[in-house]
Amino acid sequence: MSVPTPRPPLVLAISGCSSSGKSTLTYLLTSLLSPTFTIQQDDFNRGIPDLPLLPSGIPDADSVASTDIPRFIDAVHYAQQTGGAMPEDFVSWQDPAATAEARRTALARVSSSARDAARKRMQHALRGRGVGIVEGFLLYQDEQIRRLAEIKLFLRTSKVAAKARRMRRPGYGDPETKDFWRTEAYFEECVWGNYVKESGWMFQDGDVEGPPIEGVEEAEGIRMQPGLDMGVEETFEWAVEEVCAGLEHLS
Repeated sequence: MSVPTPRPPLVLAISGCSSSGKSTLTYLLTSLLSPTFTIQQDDFNRGIPDLPLLPSGIPDADSVASTDIPRFIDAVHYAQQTGGAMPEDFVSWQDPAATAEARRTALARVSSSARDAARKRMQHALRGRGVGIVEGFLLYQDEQIRRLAEIKLFLRTSKVAAKARRMRRPGYGDPETKDFWRTEAYFEECVWGNYVKESGWMFQDGDVEGPPIEGVEEAEGIRMQPGLDMGVEETFEWAVEEVCAGLEHLS
């Protein structure tokens, strides 16, 4: 009697502009799902010498071209096939202490009772299937990644809110900083500029703060937040609903 081959973990993608709440939502969903793997696009950024340059001559670390997409996709496939392991040459630049603190902060923003109720819903909807989470600022601009992810969430933010959140990070917005990525000018030219350039195809008149093009969500399978600058708890509740609906659609 043959034994059925286990299905590979489902890939859940979370994308949106820098400072839209992707990492916070990832920490919250990770607490519910115990995912087989969690992969962040940031870990596949090219080194500074290999980054494209902006017209001003500053390295562009927040564009599709700044990410080693083939290596990112290979890592996702590898994690799916190995039950969560990463390739031998993978090195994460994430600070474990900072990540742990950010995770504690995220969990504190949604009540344990709400998380417990959501966990039961998600586990029922998954029906024993594993899940891996991929998170990044410009995931859906690449067709290969859109095909790879079975459920795609897109977080939306206004320019004002994104800039304010980014500049609140430690060391950001300091006019004396020597780190180009921490400056307001970098946010304007690179972070927001690339977000508009690379995500405008999904929105009417290319306005990323306006309504999406009719039919684009259904055609691409991208589940967008219904409004800008939603709060953490509201975003969490929306994401749980969308993931459960996506799982129901896939079953």
